[in-house]
Amino acid sequence: MTKFVIFTLPRTGSTLLSKSLNRHPEIFCDDEIFHFSFRDYFSPNQFRFLKIPFLPNKINYVINYPVTYLRLPSFLKKYFTNKKDENFKARGFKLMYYQTLYMPGLINYLKKNNIKVILLLRENILRNALSDLRARATGIYHNQDDNEAQRSGMAKLNVDINTLQQKMNDIIRQNKQLENIVSDMDYIKIRYEDFAEWDATMNKIASFLHVSQTTVTAGAKKLNPDALQDMIENYTEVEMWLKQNNYAEFTA
Repeated sequence: MTKFVIFTLPRTGSTLLSKSLNRHPEIFCDDEIFHFSFRDYFSPNQFRFLKIPFLPNKINYVINYPVTYLRLPSFLKKYFTNKKDENFKARGFKLMYYQTLYMPGLINYLKKNNIKVILLLRENILRNALSDLRARATGIYHNQDDNEAQRSGMAKLNVDINTLQQKMNDIIRQNKQLENIVSDMDYIKIRYEDFAEWDATMNKIASFLHVSQTTVTAGAKKLNPDALQDMIENYTEVEMWLKQNNYAEFTA
């Protein structure tokens, strides 16, 4: 059986990819099993942390650190094993870069056990940054049937230029860190922009995971509008800053 992770940053189309792969009859693909807050939305197979509500996350991370290190190998060994009556040829989950910072031993485990990596990046770092800022501002992260009312009332985002610049710089830095981590691993690089060629991209991933190539429908819908003017309230200001800082290519 092929064992894999989708290694990525937020707002890169990772939910679309994970839910779509999970529609393939030979693949079991989870969401974020190492999200620190347990939510059924992510996965019932989540790693369970000890979380003390009145303490900040960073303190909770430290408290969990030694136990997490000890529990992780057995947890993943069990996770990457088909359950009774399951016959999946590939099993995997979505892993955010920031989650590796509070999961001691995780990267070493993936490398030692030859876990395949689907490295998912978004070349348009402006869209990546705006999607993240808008999701945090509205609390709406996905296009779901049960949040249609909230989505229909979403206001345009008033973008703070300094915040946008910092977010874009963070994405550039973290993308480099992602590529550095997987450089000595068995990985395939998929870009958000590749989803425009949906069937070809899904077939490429299927070959990488050693499963059959079959038609896989998209497991999620797009949330944000195509035109930046429809998303950004102060678009003229943002457009001017982008052009002055050699980001004009992302306004197209």
